[in-house]
Amino acid sequence: MAVRHSLIFFFSICILISGIEAVSEIYSGSPSRQKDRVHSDLKMFHPKITPEFLSSFKPTQLDFDMDWVIVDQSARKYPDKITADDLRTHRDKKTNTPKERPRIANRGEFLWSEGPNDLSTGKNNEGLAFVLANDMDRAREIFEELRAHEPQFFPGRFNLGRIYLYFKQHREAIVEFEKCTQLVPQYSKNYYYLGKGYELAGQRDVADFNYLRAYRYDIYELTALVALGDSLLEQKRTNEALTTFKYCLKQDPGFNDALIGMGKVAYTMKKYYDATLWFRSVNTKTTYQKELHFYYGESSFYAQDYQTAAREYEAMLHFPQDAIYSKVSLLRMRKRLEQTKRLLNQTVDQ
Repeated sequence: MAVRHSLIFFFSICILISGIEAVSEIYSGSPSRQKDRVHSDLKMFHPKITPEFLSSFKPTQLDFDMDWVIVDQSARKYPDKITADDLRTHRDKKTNTPKERPRIANRGEFLWSEGPNDLSTGKNNEGLAFVLANDMDRAREIFEELRAHEPQFFPGRFNLGRIYLYFKQHREAIVEFEKCTQLVPQYSKNYYYLGKGYELAGQRDVADFNYLRAYRYDIYELTALVALGDSLLEQKRTNEALTTFKYCLKQDPGFNDALIGMGKVAYTMKKYYDATLWFRSVNTKTTYQKELHFYYGESSFYAQDYQTAAREYEAMLHFPQDAIYSKVSLLRMRKRLEQTKRLLNQTVDQ
């Protein structure tokens, strides 16, 4: 009996010690139960978006010195020449000298190969020629053939993922961009389009996580933050979306997509006149999200500015392939235009 009590006491002590060790992995400092430092990636999973949180992504000098973050500042000057492959250093194992590899240029969000005219480079650019010809079915076939021939060829996997997103094959796109993050983990666009894939799959938390990862790898590229703001708006986290768009405008006051985001926030809050002011400030002579015309039209309609509403609905109908039509049908857009024109005519008659 004494032996039995001793064994029970021994096992109780072991369980207690293991429990203490398990707790110590999570907390340090028993009086305040202060949490240990959490890995930075985990902090980005479903966080509360505040200006302080977004500002924390700015790298310090120590980050640069330790190569913890790579920010390609020259991309601001030559955006069509900065390449994903340039972010890696290729060296010959025998001579330890830089090794010539195909150069990769980002043009129109697709990756073109330049340099050595090998089979993979030629096949990649052949596929992109069909993309330019708007023959996306044939382009998909070519990039799938390229993947089978050379599964480690980064531009081919990236471009195939982009084409899968075009066809709304989100599961297939996710696989491609996950592979891209392994091949060139420093390239921010990998995470941006991975976020798009997860967003199509309805996994908002993972999508937001990848948008933040994209921003972390290139804090000068605000497109990922705009995508995050749009996602927050869809989740009805309006204040956090507003914070995100304001933060973007603080970095670049004339950034069109952030201006559109501010307008969408005002539209969501039913401040239709304020929304029209934001949409009016967008410079449509440069790159902008074409969904601007829908939200500008809707805001103008509710603000009873039917002339502007009709003009914007007509403009939106010129972009039948835009992503906005996954939310609003083309038929509804046309009926909205007809309704607006009737109201406009009634106003003129009066």
